[in-house]
Amino acid sequence: MSTVRDLLALALLLGALVLGALWLPATWLHDHVVEKDGFLAVTVPLAEDPAFQSTLSDSAVEVVVGDERVPGWAQERLTPLAEEQAARLTGTEVYATMWEETMGELHDALFTPGDSPLDVDLAPAIDRILAPVEENLPVEIPRPESTTVTLATIPDVALLPGVSALTPWASLAGAAAGVLVLLALLVGRHRRTLLALAGLGGVLAGAGVWWLGTNIARVVPDSVDRALFLGPIVEEFEALFRPAMVSQGVILLGAGALVAALGLVLMGLHRR
Repeated sequence: MSTVRDLLALALLLGALVLGALWLPATWLHDHVVEKDGFLAVTVPLAEDPAFQSTLSDSAVEVVVGDERVPGWAQERLTPLAEEQAARLTGTEVYATMWEETMGELHDALFTPGDSPLDVDLAPAIDRILAPVEENLPVEIPRPESTTVTLATIPDVALLPGVSALTPWASLAGAAAGVLVLLALLVGRHRRTLLALAGLGGVLAGAGVWWLGTNIARVVPDSVDRALFLGPIVEEFEALFRPAMVSQGVILLGAGALVAALGLVLMGLHRR
């Protein structure tokens, strides 16, 4: 009977180990990726990055200049004027609103099964560019018939839709792991040994979290990490994920080591 109790206790500790290892990464993923507000909190400030600013402004210039209804002689003067206004566009509220809407579309595309086009309506940017340009040209520039462009095709991230259904429970995983440890100590007969094993489980969980933080670039599929437009944004999330998991992993590892040491001390005192 005691053997069965100890085996059950070990099974509970194994469950606690799994939950403890998943708890911190899953919670971070839920708060910063699955939750749209958290996703936008990371991506909206990227509008101030020059590398990202050109994404929408250059596309707007291409739509304006590429319109076949614009006379050839006007296109030669239109191109530098449109580029000049596009450079000024990036600091306006119009651009900030468009970028936020684009990031919202990106979030939806990430959780849509299969490859998804990232379509953006550039009408507000085009109007903002052409209004001052027309003051320097003797003709009225026709507005493009279609102002919606596809910035990129977002690859299928197969795990995200399934993960999004589980991550809302991630914050409870830590508490659940603690409950399993307590149950294991109550069920098992060799409680000092189980306490040491629980601490070892904490060490392993912390090491797993630390490893995931330091190797997140290897874990993310290349199809996502190198995707046009999406890749640099994913790198921003990796840059935030890495220090968060490394520091929290070290804390969890240290807490597990203390519990393991306590269990070993109690085992030694009991033998004496």
